[in-house]
Amino acid sequence: MEGVAGNGRNKLSGSRLQRPTHDKFLKLYRIVTLFSWLPLLLYYLLMVLVGRKYRSNFMDRMGLKLPKRLPPGKRIWFHALSVGETLSLVPLVKSVRRICPDLEIVFSTATEAAREIAEKRLASDIDRLFHMPHDFPAITDLLVQRLDPDMFVLVETDIWPNLLHSLKSRNICTALVNGRLSPRSAKRFTALSPFFSPFCFFDLIFPQSSQDREYFLALGAAATQVQQPGNLKIDSLSPPLTDEEKTDLRSASGIAAGRLVWIAGSTHPGEEAILLRVHQELQRVHGDPLLIIAPRQIGRREEVAALASKLNLTTGSRSQGTSARDAEVYLLDTLGELGKFYAVADVAFIGGSLVPFGGHNPLEAVAQRKPCLWGPQLFNFRELESKLLTAGCAMLVSSEKQLLSALHHWLGSASLREQVARNAEMFLASSTGCAQRIAEVLCQAMNCVRHRRY
Repeated sequence: MEGVAGNGRNKLSGSRLQRPTHDKFLKLYRIVTLFSWLPLLLYYLLMVLVGRKYRSNFMDRMGLKLPKRLPPGKRIWFHALSVGETLSLVPLVKSVRRICPDLEIVFSTATEAAREIAEKRLASDIDRLFHMPHDFPAITDLLVQRLDPDMFVLVETDIWPNLLHSLKSRNICTALVNGRLSPRSAKRFTALSPFFSPFCFFDLIFPQSSQDREYFLALGAAATQVQQPGNLKIDSLSPPLTDEEKTDLRSASGIAAGRLVWIAGSTHPGEEAILLRVHQELQRVHGDPLLIIAPRQIGRREEVAALASKLNLTTGSRSQGTSARDAEVYLLDTLGELGKFYAVADVAFIGGSLVPFGGHNPLEAVAQRKPCLWGPQLFNFRELESKLLTAGCAMLVSSEKQLLSALHHWLGSASLREQVARNAEMFLASSTGCAQRIAEVLCQAMNCVRHRRY
C-alpha cells in the first residue's frame, strides 16, 4: 500500500488547501444548525418529561457535557456512529494500539448502544470514551479545541460538515476508513457537489471497494489520498460458533438436533410472502424444515406472523419466549442475535435483495460458513457479491422458482454445504488483514505529524 510522505503536519494536510471550501454552503449550514440548538433542546426536554427516552444522554447530545480540555500529547480520535460502525473499528483500534502503544486514543460514539459496545470491546485499548454531540458549530469548535487531536478517524460516511470544518480550520489530519457509498447516496452527494463536497476535507480515504473508490474520486477526493486496503468489516467478523455453542442455542430455542433450518436475515416488506410460499414447497420434500425469519424492523413481528397464519403456518417468537419446537416459522424479533442464529441454520437468505432496497451485508452469514442466497437487488454490495459468487460461497436467484430450486439444492446435500463452508473459510482467510494495513498507514501518518508546542 502506498505510504504517507512528508515530515510535518502541514505537509500531510497541505493538499487540502487548494480544494473548494464551499464557503456559502458552510455558512448557511452553520446558521441553520446554530438556530436549531434551542428547538432541539426543547424537544429533548419534552421527551425527558413524558418518558425515559434521551434522559441519559440528551445533555451529551446537546453539547452540555463536553470532555474537559486534554493536556498536550500525541493523540488520535476515532468516531463511530452506531453499533455496526463501532464493531468495524474494533480491530483497527487494537492494531493501532499494538503499533503505537504510547499514542493516546480517544473514542466517540453517537448512540448509547455503540458506547456500550466500545466499553465492552475496547476498554483496555482506548484512553477516553464520550458521546458525540450534534453538529452545532460552536459546540464542535469547542470540542475540537479541547481534544486537540493530531488525527481524526471517521468510519464509513457519517458526515458532519461543522465538525469537518472545525478540524480543517485547525489543520488536523482527517481519515475516512471503510468508506462506502450506495448508488443512491452517491447520486445525492453528486447533486450536492456543486455546493459542498465533504470528501475534499479528508487527507486519507480507505474505501471498502473499487466502486466506492470511483465514487470518492468523482466527488472530489484526490487520487493520491485514496487507498484501497480491503474491507475492514471482514476483520471485525465474529468467529464461527463452536459445535457446543450451536447445540446449546438450538436446545434453548427448541430446535431439534438434525432438523433442517434455513434463515432469512433482515427481511423487508414484500419478501416474507415469497419466503413463506417457498417454505411451504420445501415442506413437501424435506419433511419438517424450520424457517427462521429475522425482519429488519423487529416491530413487524405481528405483520409477518399474520402472513404466516394466512398460509396456515404456525409461528414461534424469540422475543415472546415461545419455542420453535412446534413451529414451522420462527420469528427472530430481537436485536443483536442474527449473527449467532446464522450459525444454527443450514442455509441463509440475505434480505433486502428481492425488493429494490439494495440488500444487506452477507458477511455475517459467510463468517458462520453458511451457503448464502440472495435476490437480484443486492446493488449496495456489488463487488462483494461478485467475490462471494466467484468463491463459491453463494448463489444469486432471480425469482421465487430459482430460490426454491437453490434451497432444494443445498438443503438436500450435507456434502454440498460442507464444500461451501470450506470455500467460505478460504475466502475469509484470503481477505483478512485490512485493519493492520490501515493501522500502519495511520501510524506512519501520525509519525509525520510534527509534535506541537503549547
